[in-house]
This record gives sequence, C-alpha cells and structure tokens, in this order.
Amino acid sequence: LTSANAFGFHKSKPVQKPVETTVNPSYVKTSEYSISVIDPNETNNPSAKGYPGCRGNNQLVVYTPVYGGKTGTNEFGMEATVVNNKVVKVTAMDSYIPQNGFIISGHGRAKEWVKANLFVGSNAEIDFKNSKIKAYSTPESFTFQAEQKIQQVQNIIKKPNGKDMDIDTVNLYLDRANHFLSISKELLRLENYSEAMKYAQTASMYADISFYNAIPYKKDEFKGIWVRPTEKSEAEISRTLDEIKDIGIDNVFLETYYQGYTIYPSTVLAKYGVKSQKEEFQGLDPLKIWIEQAHKKDMKLHVWFQTFYAGNDDLNKNKSHILSQKPEWSNVQKKNVDKQVPCYSVAEHNGYFLDPANPEVQDYLYKLLTEIASKYNVDGINIDYIRYPISLAPNFSDYLDSTWGYSNYARNEFKSIHNVDPVCLTTKDPLWVEWNRYKEFKINNFVYKLKNIKKIKKNILISTVIFPNETESSILKSQNWKIWPQFNSIDAFTPLIMTSDTDFTKESLNEIKAFTNGKVKVYPGLFEAFTDEKPAVLLYQIITTREIGADGIVIFDYAHINKDFKDALKARVFKISDKKPALK
Repeated sequence: LTSANAFGFHKSKPVQKPVETTVNPSYVKTSEYSISVIDPNETNNPSAKGYPGCRGNNQLVVYTPVYGGKTGTNEFGMEATVVNNKVVKVTAMDSYIPQNGFIISGHGRAKEWVKANLFVGSNAEIDFKNSKIKAYSTPESFTFQAEQKIQQVQNIIKKPNGKDMDIDTVNLYLDRANHFLSISKELLRLENYSEAMKYAQTASMYADISFYNAIPYKKDEFKGIWVRPTEKSEAEISRTLDEIKDIGIDNVFLETYYQGYTIYPSTVLAKYGVKSQKEEFQGLDPLKIWIEQAHKKDMKLHVWFQTFYAGNDDLNKNKSHILSQKPEWSNVQKKNVDKQVPCYSVAEHNGYFLDPANPEVQDYLYKLLTEIASKYNVDGINIDYIRYPISLAPNFSDYLDSTWGYSNYARNEFKSIHNVDPVCLTTKDPLWVEWNRYKEFKINNFVYKLKNIKKIKKNILISTVIFPNETESSILKSQNWKIWPQFNSIDAFTPLIMTSDTDFTKESLNEIKAFTNGKVKVYPGLFEAFTDEKPAVLLYQIITTREIGADGIVIFDYAHINKDFKDALKARVFKISDKKPALK
C-alpha cells in the first residue's frame, strides 16, 4: 500500500476521520469489504494485467490521485466517487479521480457490494491498517440523497425548457417531495430514525417522478435501441416491437450478424461452408418478419452487424464456423504468432476476430452486407466491431505481445512494401508508425467501401460504432474514426458512452462533434440500463447529450430495460402523454 503514503496518509490511519454519527447506533448501517489493491498496476496486481484499469475478476480496487486522472475501467463494474468521506457520485466505469478523494471500484462480487452499500449520501473510508473499505449510512444519508434529487429537478426547471414540459405535473410531484423531506427532517429532530428514513425515501421517489416529467419531449430526436433477438414467432416479434414503441422509441437496431452467423438463412454463409443460419432461428426468417412488423408500426429497422468479431464458439467443437473453414482468416496476436490455430482475445469475451488486412475477409463481409441490402428492405445498417481487437496500453511491459494484426497475409504484404516483417518491429523502430498506419488503412478501406452499399439501397442509413477518445481508439484498436466523415460513406456515428459520468460524456461528444463538423449525425450509445444504473441517471445523460447538440441517442440494450426504465422514458422525455398523474 505504498501509494497510500503518497496519497498523504499513513497506512495505520484512515484516509479521513471516521464518520461521526449522533443517531442511535441501531440506525447506522455499516459494512466493510477487503481491498484487493490500491492504485493497481501490473506489478502489485499481476493477476489483473491486461484488464481495463488493471482491475481483475471480483476485485475491489481503490484509485487515488496517485493513479492518474481516470480509472480506465470497463462497463462491467460499479464505481463510487468519495470526497470528504461522502459518496458524491456512483458510475459504472472509467471515472474521473477527484484530487481530494478517491474511487472505490468493484467487479463481480465486489460490484454487488458497492451497489448494496454505496450510494450518493452514504459514507466511506479506507482502513489502511486492515486493508478494507468501511461503508456507513445513516438516516441523514437518505435525507441528503433526497435533497440532491430535489435540487436536480430545480436545476432543470431553471433551464430553458421546451414547450412540451408539463410544469404543473413537475411541481405537483416536487411539492410532494419537499413535503415528505420536511417531515423526515422533523422526525430526525425527534430522533424517530426509522420513520425518518422511510419519509426520506418517499421524498426521493417523488423527486424522481418529478425529474422524469421535467425533461421535455423532443419531437425530431433520433430515438433508438439495440436488440438481440430471442423471439421465435411473428406474434412474439410484434409484441416486442409494441413494447419498444410504447416507450417512445422508433428505431430498432436488430442484432442480425453476430457470433459469426446470421439470424436469417444466408446463401453467402452456405457457399463458404458455414452454417447458413443461427441454430435457434432454423425454419424462420426473423429478419423479414422484424422488418415487416416494424414498418407496419411506423418504426425503422436497422441491421446491427458485428463486422470483424467472429464470436467465442469453441472452434474444436464447431466445424461449420467460418474460422474452422478458413483458419488463415483469423486475426493474430503477436504473442500467438507461432501457433498454427486461431486464438481468441482474452480481453474481448474470449472471442475470435477476422483479419481486416486480408482482402478475402473484406470480400466475405461485403457479400453479407450486399445480401442484406439487396434482399431485405432495411432502413439502416449499424457497423459494429469495425476495428482490431483491443491491446494493452503502451505503458504496459507486455504491450508489444498484446498487439494484433500479425496474420501471415498481413506480415507478407507489409514485408513486400517495407522489407521488414512486422513481428520484428519494436515501438522504437521508425517503421512501427507505418505498421500502425497499415492496420488503420485496412479499417479505413472497409469504411470507405461502404458507399457501395448505399448504391444498392440509396436511402439506407449507414452508421458505425466508435469508441470515444480518438487517440486512444487509434492506438489500442486501430480505429482512426476522425477521418471517416471525409469518405462520404457513412451517415452517423453511434459512439459508445459506457459511463454515466457527465464530464466524460461532454468531453467525448465535444471531441466527436469537432471532428465530424456536421458531416455525420451523432447518436450516442448510452449504457445505463446495461450497467445497472438508475433510470434518473439515464435521463440525466439524455439531458447532457442534448446540451452538447447530439442528434439523438441509442440505448444499450432492450434486454436490460426493465419496468422502471420504461416508466421513466415514457413519463415525458420520449413521448407526450395526455394522462394526468394520480397521486397516492
């Protein structure tokens, strides 16, 4: 725990003074959890080397300003920002580290503990002596949370609100929230802590409903959602579309080519010796039904297409997979360059990737896209995994071994141009830059040729999934999306905003809009439902994207949109309702 000393505290002392409580101890909820590591790196946390933020499976990690500006974690965790001993923010990933506080980040079992014990208004401290996080919540924690939510509504009311804001409904619920909060505070004064907490939680509930109604409906906003199909009949598909439309969403991004297979019967796959359709949809053409039903309901259907990602099937047990038929098409990581079989990416769900450098791979994928655009009346195609697999960051000692692109085809072609096998290159070699440009060119070439799909179906909307932070995306994934708007082959970006941190969202979208300069639409992909955030957090993200000037949003994903999210979106932000509230 050497970083603890660098943080300004001794190991035998907590980061801040213990929480001082004046309430009956029976109404103070406490919990503690062992810290896996503070300020992780490949030396002090070797088992997590290669994982985003160097946070491993089921680990609880603490990040202090010593670590850097952000945690760098992925969307499979939960993080609490602690300042002055109080939790001031809870997000899913890649949080900004406060200079006067720290981040508690959990994955797996540790994530569940964070979700259960840390919320805005609760307290947390680091016990360096026992290497534990101690969490505390009191009745005041709940009144603090209610006050924050009420203030959030008041901030929205002060902003220029669209004509569709129902201010009467907003004030109705806001008055209720303030009423129950005042009762809670009085009960606290009377030391009736149990009832005080109940009334504070009721105040928070009404504040949330007020907030849901405070965000104006925006008529011309693009409203989309990613969907992995499970429906096996026309009736089931129709019912799902009705539920999506009832939320106020009219653009469906249907996962159509994923894990190396199509949901529809594909003649292209059959010609390559690949199973022509995903097993669960045999005997049905679900894509055809989804399109027909969507159009009947005045909705649009976009094909969600996993380009270079080939899934994580066990190739030893599946001889009808494309990489079983064409193992030489596999993308190759440098550390596996001498192996004779395709190897998966540990950092990408143990999934295999196709080699973008191989023209046969690109031809294969274009045949699939052409088949879709020619055979089906789709409204759009969302090009996902338009990149190389992720590598470690350059500051890791194993960075070179973690990089990708070392297929025999790519090595031979690069060598024919530069007289050097890229396997022999190090980051200090002058040709290292050319090797990275070579890989970026292969991705760019695929994006450029998407204009051929637009020739088949002129009104089709071509969108591409990108990662925020152009520099990082280019270095770690060979995805240099900043130049794609120049190709005139795509119509929109769907950047993945996997964290609910509004500062990160603003920073990312401002960068993207600066590069696009109005040449493509920007539909941020929001992950609050997937990352177990609260509905109010998703709505606040929608506010943020609107303020930045995004053209709409796409939600990830339908499988994680529960009733609470549906109710929040239907209240006002995604649709106008004439139904008046009935208070209980």
